[in-house]
Amino acid sequence: MLSGGAEMPNTKYEQMKDMRSTVLRIMFAIPYVYGTITWGAGPTLSREQIQSAIHEGRRYKTADQYLEKGMKGKRVKFAGAMAIDGTSKYATFFDDWQAVAAEAAAANQQLRELKPDEIQSGGLLHAFVEIHARGASGTGKLDRRYGNGRAHLVLKMGDRIIQPIDKDMIYRSGQSLAMFALGAKSGKITLAFAFDVSPEDLRSPIEVILVDGDGNRHSQTVDLDGVFRQP
Repeated sequence: MLSGGAEMPNTKYEQMKDMRSTVLRIMFAIPYVYGTITWGAGPTLSREQIQSAIHEGRRYKTADQYLEKGMKGKRVKFAGAMAIDGTSKYATFFDDWQAVAAEAAAANQQLRELKPDEIQSGGLLHAFVEIHARGASGTGKLDRRYGNGRAHLVLKMGDRIIQPIDKDMIYRSGQSLAMFALGAKSGKITLAFAFDVSPEDLRSPIEVILVDGDGNRHSQTVDLDGVFRQP
């Protein structure tokens, strides 16, 4: 027991959960579920591919910089800046190679070296969802609809609904200085998801459905073929 009655984590799952509670939780190539590694149906990376992803990520000062300028994932727009509810919504899908590169960029920011031996590629489809809120209407709905696990992302393939095997809110930002100076309210939440799907699953158009905390559905049919990097 720690002072104040707090207990030390005593299970592998709790230890791994603590270790992964960073802003870049989704960037780890393998999500842990109940203390075990989850392997997906997608292609896994060879050591050489992991090394090349690390090399690419090191070119960027931060993970945010890599996500903005270097990522080659597929971006889906649910609603733009003029959305009726005051929030713009985007999802970006990417594979383990992009996840490793982003993690290497994060390591660069933290002045640490990410080594290939630290990475195990699980063949998962990763996604992060960005919700940008503007004005009193949008920012008033942001946390209620998208904070604290309230939002959910699924993939619909024909009659099948593919649920994520991992989800988290990885970022919440408040008012930007520029928007504050203009007297306008703003905010942003970034959500992370991982799916167990195969390259064959992605060869046909897929409906991507974002369900917010009020039960509203935001969907787009997209072509995700080619997201997985071939081994």
